[in-house]
Amino acid sequence: MILSDLIKDNNVIFLDVKNSNSAIEELVNKTRELKLVNNDDEFLNAVLERENIISTGIGLGIAIPHSKLQSIENFFVIVGILKNEIEWNSIDSKPVKVVFLIGGPSNAQKKYLGLLSKLMLLIKSSTIREKLFTAKSQNDITDIFTSF
Repeated sequence: MILSDLIKDNNVIFLDVKNSNSAIEELVNKTRELKLVNNDDEFLNAVLERENIISTGIGLGIAIPHSKLQSIENFFVIVGILKNEIEWNSIDSKPVKVVFLIGGPSNAQKKYLGLLSKLMLLIKSSTIREKLFTAKSQNDITDIFTSF
């Protein structure tokens, strides 16, 4: 799975929200707009339930809310760039600036782990994170993932 196949201009949105639930709702709304899920209410509820179990704020200003459902046919990533950092109950107690919403089929754990590991490798780079945090356009974001 290649990140640049999943992260296109139309999968990137800039958000002006006050909390994590609002960010997730806006990102799920984007999945509805792009027709990526058959039942966006089911997907929203699954993502929020997952978030209630333990925060998906992985630290370093990044959150990766996600859910896999039988009703989702293909993996997708929606990137949300937050206008202002928000509290996400992250493992490092730092606020979040970039959110990657991941959805995919429930029977594809190996593909999901591959996607997540590629994303994590990029996020570990302080240079990549800084580019994400300072992005001004959808194209700025998609350029980061061009070769991955």
